[in-house]
Amino acid sequence: MDQTYGRKRRKASIGFYQADLIRPPISYTVGNPDETSFVPLGSDASMTLRQIVESHPKGIEYGQTISKHDNWPLLIDKNDKILSLPPIINSSDLGKVTTETKNILIEVTGTSLETVQDTLKIVVTTLSERGGKIYGCTQKYPYAPTKTTTPDLNEQRFQVSLNYTNKLLGTNLQSKQATDLLQRAGYAPRKMIGDKITIGVPSYRIDIMHQVDVVEDIGIAMDINTLKPEWPGIFTVGGLSPVTTKLDNIAELMVGLGYQEIMTYSLSSPETMAKKMNTPDDEQIELQNPSMTTYTILRSWLLPSLMEFLSNNTHVEYPQRIFEVGQCFTRDPSTPTRVKDIPKLSAVTVHATAGFTEIRQSVDSLLRSIGIEYSVRPSTHPSFLEGRTGQIVSKNQNIGTIGELNPHVSKAWGLSLPVGAFELDLSLLLNLN
Repeated sequence: MDQTYGRKRRKASIGFYQADLIRPPISYTVGNPDETSFVPLGSDASMTLRQIVESHPKGIEYGQTISKHDNWPLLIDKNDKILSLPPIINSSDLGKVTTETKNILIEVTGTSLETVQDTLKIVVTTLSERGGKIYGCTQKYPYAPTKTTTPDLNEQRFQVSLNYTNKLLGTNLQSKQATDLLQRAGYAPRKMIGDKITIGVPSYRIDIMHQVDVVEDIGIAMDINTLKPEWPGIFTVGGLSPVTTKLDNIAELMVGLGYQEIMTYSLSSPETMAKKMNTPDDEQIELQNPSMTTYTILRSWLLPSLMEFLSNNTHVEYPQRIFEVGQCFTRDPSTPTRVKDIPKLSAVTVHATAGFTEIRQSVDSLLRSIGIEYSVRPSTHPSFLEGRTGQIVSKNQNIGTIGELNPHVSKAWGLSLPVGAFELDLSLLLNLN
């Protein structure tokens, strides 16, 4: 619950305590991270709140949720004994629950009231099913006009249509049959008006958002495997698009030339796409809310992804020859997303004698096999070795780059052997073909 519904304790966090040792009322307050201390669960020594966040395993894992603030949250009882540093860790004395514990205080704190209340319902009802007895607790918020009591275990009223159920499942259930199945699924049928059955939904069923969710439970209750399957009313035939077929053919040709296909992520980082490749980092397409610091932009070309792959496989025997056919991205104000997908092909060969001649032979064989006439014009590129770099040109269009990688770039990726590489814009190549 903490990891998923609680979003790694950012929205909700659960705490268990020995209720018999706690003296109410319990207060939710704050403390100075350098002046407040207690013995955290799993430790024998008293630690300040900052020490807990910096050195305790749970503090290291979840400390970023509170460390940016000047004062940190605390739960304390009437005698000022600390229950926990939410959402990080319980105290060792009040928050150490064992098999001998008879009365447990369950606490959920968080940044979303709905998530906190739903989490509490699920936890207490789960323990109730194992023989526990639930007692309520009253809260008083400083700025709230009234007190609230949790958990709220009142059932929610919901309606499900019998006609809708039969249509969706392909059945001919009567009201009595549907009622029995609803009871088997854990619902409490209350009344029926027309074809609408009013039911009581258990408080912990926070997943019930539409009557289709109830119909699914009816199907499971009657054994969904016994339902007669039915073909969809619309008949369609699937198949590969012409572009996909061409891309697959190009991949097969590369395999035939002795290259191994890899697949990497479309997300990358400025360090991978630009810094290690010795190229400028302008015009990069950044994500607005990246979830990881290593994946913050959309890749604009494939070669850096291949180099990253090779840097992680320096223990593998050489020669190594790899390629990828994948999507890259560029800015395009004419599209709804202002980003355009471009299929590209990139290949790399790495071994002691790798060079321009070998990689040029691979390009020759590939383009000749698909009927593309081209030439290589000398050029410069910051990622490639000057004098051994060229533009791949067909019908006066630059469709790619070929050459030997700059030794400084190879070294940045931890490679000590020569690297030959090329990259083709397949959107131009497919239009030329």
